[in-house]
This record gives sequence, C-alpha cells and structure tokens, in this order.
Amino acid sequence: MRKRTPMKAKGFKLVDDVTKRNQGLISRLLLHPDIKSACFFNGSVFGQTNSEKRIKFDIFDNVDNAISDYRNRNRKSTARASD
Repeated sequence: MRKRTPMKAKGFKLVDDVTKRNQGLISRLLLHPDIKSACFFNGSVFGQTNSEKRIKFDIFDNVDNAISDYRNRNRKSTARASD
C-alpha cells in the first residue's frame, strides 16, 4: 500500500479485499438505528454513529455493546480531563 500512488499513476487500480464476514458486519451496522454509515478502511470496519462519532468494530462484536462501551470509555476520559 505504500507504493499505491506510483502504481495508480501507471494505470493500476488497488482496492481493499473485504471478506464475507466483514461484509456481513457492514450490513449489520447499516441496519442498526444508531449507525449512520459504515466503511472498510485499512483492514478494519468502522461505523459512524448518528452523533458523528467513529467507532471501530470487530466481526465478533455485539453492535449495541460496542457502542455503549465506546460511550462509557469517552465519558470516563472526559471526566478525568476535567479534574
């Protein structure tokens, strides 16, 4: 991927190879009411919440639990920062 730009200049097209499991995860994310969009980037699946937060998901994650864990982590970190 480091040589992507020179290869594109020579006419080659490079795309990510998304596995069926990751495609399924993206589909699950798009069906979830709290997720606005989902994408595959650098070998990972990301979902963007309705509140514009980007969360990294794993294929075995429960979407609801991953969202609530993310929110809890952010609440703790902002509470520490304000102390």
